[in-house]
Amino acid sequence: MSGQRIGILHPGQMGIVVAISARNSGNDVFWVSDGRGAATQERASQEGLRDAVTLAKLCELCQVIVSVCPPEFAEQTAEQVAQLSYSGTYVDANAISPERVQRIAERMEANVARFVDGGIIGPPAMIRNRTWLYLAGEHAPDVAPCFSAGPIEVEVLPGGVGRASALKMCFAAYSKGSIALACTVLAAAQGLDVFGDLKRQWARSGPSLPDLEREISRAAPKAWRFTGEMHEIAATFESTGLPPEFHQAAAEIFQRLQNFKGCQEPSLDDVLGTLLK
Repeated sequence: MSGQRIGILHPGQMGIVVAISARNSGNDVFWVSDGRGAATQERASQEGLRDAVTLAKLCELCQVIVSVCPPEFAEQTAEQVAQLSYSGTYVDANAISPERVQRIAERMEANVARFVDGGIIGPPAMIRNRTWLYLAGEHAPDVAPCFSAGPIEVEVLPGGVGRASALKMCFAAYSKGSIALACTVLAAAQGLDVFGDLKRQWARSGPSLPDLEREISRAAPKAWRFTGEMHEIAATFESTGLPPEFHQAAAEIFQRLQNFKGCQEPSLDDVLGTLLK
């Protein structure tokens, strides 16, 4: 399905990587400026995305629409598209639970749209072999060529809708959940006045504190985006009979760090001080 008109909702830091991959693969890429901020406008303009202005026009123009938004808005975004009687291919590439993606699929397919389950793993990188877009569902093989030229890597998973989202949930449960755990442990050590003792013991037999410090500092400005994702992971685990409370607590940790949004990478002391307030 190369040479298509592809709509991106919305070209944020990750969405723009998807958009560039679609453009590099020979597609015309559109976005919707209505209601979007200056930063999104600048990204879209710099990368030559075509402005459909409104969602209604995007649905009219594009054979494929890809949703890349915060997980708490995934269902709302899909509903807005469905209400416009969209009948193309809708790719939900958000960090949401398999159960939620199934609901969205049912809603879109009831509207005669084709649905593809997507999950993005990796940073918003502009080089290859850093970030993967996993696709699942009957129409996934048709959509994969739309992004084949990179920088994103594309892989189609066997099985039906929900496989890509399940993989994303399990991967992020560890990669981001472990950062929340490290934040909690270090903040507790700080609050209990044993930080130096823990640091000394870890130097003997434990994780690398400099590595953890780098991970925490890099994650803090993005923590506002992780809160909803942690709730989706909690729901995913609960659906399998596993306890959801760990990632519910991780959501609270990231929520406490939301004021670092848009900031430079903070020091570990700043992060721990914020958690302990």
